[in-house]
Amino acid sequence: MELIVAEKPKVANTIANALGGSTVKRKVYSNIGYYECEVDGREVIVAPAVGHLFNLAEKKRTKEYPVFDIEWKPSYLISKGAAFTKPYVNLLNSLGKKADLCTVACDYDLEGSVIGYNVYRFCYGKKDGRRMKFSSLVPYELREAYENASPEIDFNNASAGETRHKLDWFYGINLSRALMNALRKAGGFRTMSIGRVQGPALNILSVREKAIQDFVSEDYWEVTIWLKGIEFLHEEERFKVEEDAKKAHSAIKNDAEIESVEKKKRKIWPYPPFDLTSLQLEAHRAFGISPSQTLSIAQSLYEDSLISYPRTSSQKLHPKLGLKKIIDKLSKIAEYKDRAEKLKKNEWFMPFQGRKEDPAHPAIHPTGLHKKLDGAEKKLYDMITSRFLSVFAPPAEAENTKVVADSGGEKFKASGEVIHEKNWIDFYPYYKSRENLLPPFEKGAKEEVEKKSKVKKKTKPPNRYTPASIISALEKDKLGTKATRSTIIDTLFKRDYVSGKSITVTRFGMDVWKVLEEHSPKIMDAGLTRKIEEDMEKIVDGKLTQEEVVEDGKKVLIEILDDFKKNEVSIGKSLLKAMRETEEEENNLGVCPECKGRLKIIRLKGGRQFVGCSGYPNCRKAYPLPTGAYITVTKKDCKECGTRIVKVRRGKSFFEMCLDTTCKTKANWGKKKKEKEEEKK
Repeated sequence: MELIVAEKPKVANTIANALGGSTVKRKVYSNIGYYECEVDGREVIVAPAVGHLFNLAEKKRTKEYPVFDIEWKPSYLISKGAAFTKPYVNLLNSLGKKADLCTVACDYDLEGSVIGYNVYRFCYGKKDGRRMKFSSLVPYELREAYENASPEIDFNNASAGETRHKLDWFYGINLSRALMNALRKAGGFRTMSIGRVQGPALNILSVREKAIQDFVSEDYWEVTIWLKGIEFLHEEERFKVEEDAKKAHSAIKNDAEIESVEKKKRKIWPYPPFDLTSLQLEAHRAFGISPSQTLSIAQSLYEDSLISYPRTSSQKLHPKLGLKKIIDKLSKIAEYKDRAEKLKKNEWFMPFQGRKEDPAHPAIHPTGLHKKLDGAEKKLYDMITSRFLSVFAPPAEAENTKVVADSGGEKFKASGEVIHEKNWIDFYPYYKSRENLLPPFEKGAKEEVEKKSKVKKKTKPPNRYTPASIISALEKDKLGTKATRSTIIDTLFKRDYVSGKSITVTRFGMDVWKVLEEHSPKIMDAGLTRKIEEDMEKIVDGKLTQEEVVEDGKKVLIEILDDFKKNEVSIGKSLLKAMRETEEEENNLGVCPECKGRLKIIRLKGGRQFVGCSGYPNCRKAYPLPTGAYITVTKKDCKECGTRIVKVRRGKSFFEMCLDTTCKTKANWGKKKKEKEEEKK
C-alpha cells in the first residue's frame, strides 16, 4: 500500500480525486477524513497533515539561555493550541505502519518539504519514499506530478527547511529570553520577542522613524504661470531663498513665448506576472488588503484549484504550463471572454516575462478553472487573472510632450502624456494611469499668462512604510522568505513595537531598538540574516550541509549573547524605564471626574480588569472593562458622556466604547442579542 501525504485536508481530497477518479472512497479516523483509491492497479491512500504536525522544542524545559538542546516533537505535546493536530499524527502513524511506500505531496517549498519529511521519518520510518512536485491543483498536473514523482524525498530541501527552523528557534528563543530576563532582573515583566529577521525588520522601521522624528522642515517657494489652463512650473522648481522667488515672480509678463515643444514616443511595457511580493503590494494599493490577508486569500484560491501556488518569487511563465489551454478555458468565463478571445484571435501567446526566477514554482497565474466568488477572493482572483491575460498583449503606445515657455526672461515648463494605443492596459483595469493631456502648443507662439503665483511650501519628512512597502523592503534586503515576511511584520504589531496602517514605531518599539543598537547591534545586523538565507540556498544546491550552517549560526549567536550578558544590567534598566514610560502613556484615561486624580487600567489575576482612580482608597471611582479582552486607550473622548474611548479586542473582533456604562451610546446594547434569542424560541 502506498501512502500519499498532503499538506492540508482539502488538498488531500483534490489529489485523491485527481488520481483515483471513481475508485475514491472517503474514510474517517477520529473525525479526520482520508481517502482510499486505486491507481494503476495499486492500493493508494491519500491522507492529510494540517500544516506542521511536528515542531522543535527543548528536550528538557528551562528558563535559562543560551539553550541549544532541542528535538522534534509532535506539535500537540508542545502547545495546547495545537491539540487539534493529535488525531492527524495518530492517523498518519497508523497508516505509516501499513504502508510500504510513502509519497510526499506537500507544497514544494522549504516549509512543505519539512512538513512532508517529518511525516516520512516520524510516522512512516522506512526507506522507500517519493516526492511529487506541482504548482497547481488541477487534475492533469497532479496526475503528471504523480507519474513523474522523484524516486526519493527531496532531502536537500528538507534539510534547508530544517536548518531554518533550528536557527529561527535558537535565535528567537534565546534572544527573546535574554530580553525578558534582563527586564525581569530589573524588576519588570512584559512579553517580548526578537529574532534573526525580526531584529533587522525593526531596525529598518526604526531608522525610518528616527529620520521622521529628526526631520526639520525647510521653507521653499514655487513660482508658476498658467497658459491655456495648464500650470507651468518655473525651471528652478524649488526656490530656497524667497527674494529669488519674488524676483522671478515679478519678472513675469502678461504673455509668454513658447520656446520649445518636444514630443517623444515611448512604449509602456506590460507589468510582469505576479510573484507573491508584487501581488501583496498591488492588492494593498488597489484594495487596501494587508500582505498577510493577501497570502491567506491566495492560499485559499490555490486550494480551490483556481490559481497556481502563491508562495513564489518567480515572474516567469514557462510554455510547458499550457498557456494556450489556460487562455482557452478563460475564454469560456463571461468576465474574461472578450479579452481571452482577443488573445486567441491575434495569436498573442508569448508572455512578457519579469526578471525574478524561482526554481520551484512559476509566477502566480489562473488555472482556467472557475467557480463563483465574492468579496476579497473575487477581487484578488480578478486581479491575478487580469494580470495574466495582460502579459500576452502588446505594449501600449504613448507620446510624451514637454513644453518650455519664456516670460520676462524666466523659463517655465509643463509636461503631459497621452496613450494612443492602450493594448495591454485594456486587459488590466488596475493600471494606474499617469495620462495628462496637454492642449496644442506651437514653438514661437505667444500665449496669454492667465494667472501667476508664488507659493510658500515646506519640505516633508520621508514617507512611513506601509505593511506592503516594508515587505518589499525586506525582500530587497533579502531578509526572511516570501512566505514568512508578512508574519514577521504581524509579530512586530503583536508585540506593540509598531502600530498603524502607515507604520509608526511605538515609543516602546523605539526604546527597544535604541537599547539593542547600543548594547547588542549584531541583533539588528541585516548582513548576518542575509548570509544565513544564502547558506540555506547552498544547502538546497548541495554545496553546504545542515550541520555546517547550524554550527556557524550558533557561534555567532553565542557571541551576541555573551555581549548581551555583559550589558544585561544596563539593558534591563533601560527596558524597564521604557516599559514604565510606555505604560504611563498607554494607560492615560484622563482625569477622574470626582477627585481630579488620574484614571488608569487596573489588571487583576484571571483576566479581570477595570478602570480605577490614582486617588484610591480615598477615591473609589471606577468603570468596568470586559474580562479577558485586550484594551487599547485612544485619545478620543465620548461626545455624549465625556469619558475616554477605548478599543476592545477579543480574538479577531474589535470594537470601541466609552467608559460610562450609563452613556446614551450604550442604550441599545444587548437588545439585538435578546431579539435573536426570541427568534430562536
